[in-house]
Amino acid sequence: MTEAEARRERGVLAAIIVAAGYSFRMKQFKPLLPLGGITVIEQAVHSFLGYGLKDIRVVVGHRGNELFPLLENLGVRIIVNTNYSEGMFSSVRSGVKSLTPETSGFFLLPADNPMIKSHTLEMLEETFFSTQEGIVYPSFQGKRGHPPLISSRYFNDILKWNKPGGLRAMLEQYDDNAVEVHVEDSGILLDMDTPEDYRKLLAYCGDTPLPSEEECYEIAKNAETPLRVINHSKQVAALSCAIGSCLISSGCRMNLGLIKAAALLHDLAKGKPRHAQVGASMLTNYPEVAKIVAEHTDICLNVEQTISEKEVVYLADKLVKDEQIVSLKDRFAGPLEQHQNNPDALKEIQRRYLDAEWIKTKIEKIINMPLSELLS
Repeated sequence: MTEAEARRERGVLAAIIVAAGYSFRMKQFKPLLPLGGITVIEQAVHSFLGYGLKDIRVVVGHRGNELFPLLENLGVRIIVNTNYSEGMFSSVRSGVKSLTPETSGFFLLPADNPMIKSHTLEMLEETFFSTQEGIVYPSFQGKRGHPPLISSRYFNDILKWNKPGGLRAMLEQYDDNAVEVHVEDSGILLDMDTPEDYRKLLAYCGDTPLPSEEECYEIAKNAETPLRVINHSKQVAALSCAIGSCLISSGCRMNLGLIKAAALLHDLAKGKPRHAQVGASMLTNYPEVAKIVAEHTDICLNVEQTISEKEVVYLADKLVKDEQIVSLKDRFAGPLEQHQNNPDALKEIQRRYLDAEWIKTKIEKIINMPLSELLS
């Protein structure tokens, strides 16, 4: 049985994306603003398409005719709300009215909250069907975000609700039947009501799936990474980014976001056997980060290739002892002495030392300065 077939056996879920408002505070039509190489509305739809959801409905109103071509190409169902001037709740009702009797529940997503990760949707769906709770909210750092997953048992209540406060007020009547799911996804809180919000989203949205700094700390917290290890990783991240910035200034192509995330998470599983591989296995949602984490202890060098993000993180890790920046000689002095009577271990440590020295020398040639100047 395929994953899609298994989902259908449990129940039918839909997504309602609301894109009918005026965008007053933004002063530009939000659904058509560029984001990550496509438009905001396309990003919102792709959040659900990427998860494999089939029933996606977009409610349009203001300037809806401009959205038709994009939405038709995406293959979603378009719901026209002629009463969009009455506010967002009128669009929610239009979306709910369109749902089929087979629908068990629906995700509700404002179009200006477009960056939702697939693993977030998966956790919401798992909780929805395993607990039978009526409303499932994603939560990041104690704050509820979008999209909630709302059961069909509330469809009639939504359609009949005529009190102030819209959907939020209506759902508050049933908060005893709600559950929060803690997710490692700050995107659930990232809307774009203002130009400043939009700038934050632009910074958040990149070509490579990367956790934000806040998400890195949440991942480490959930992995029960010790505080001393997190503090070490912060120092490694700071040094990695400093080296990366110098390389960029010297003409190298570097992704500082990737460097920072990998450095913050490189010791995610510290204390466990083969902690680099274990940590990498915990980062399947971020494959590029996982690759660097997997090699931060023992790196596979290719002397014919240019310096990349993984060499930067490898070297920075070797230049930080606990939370202090030290020389490679000082960093390796203890391990070399400790294992001087263990030939196999000594050979591995010496190889790591030589690899770090090679990376350091190559970086110094590129940036045309000794790293000791940067470290000071």
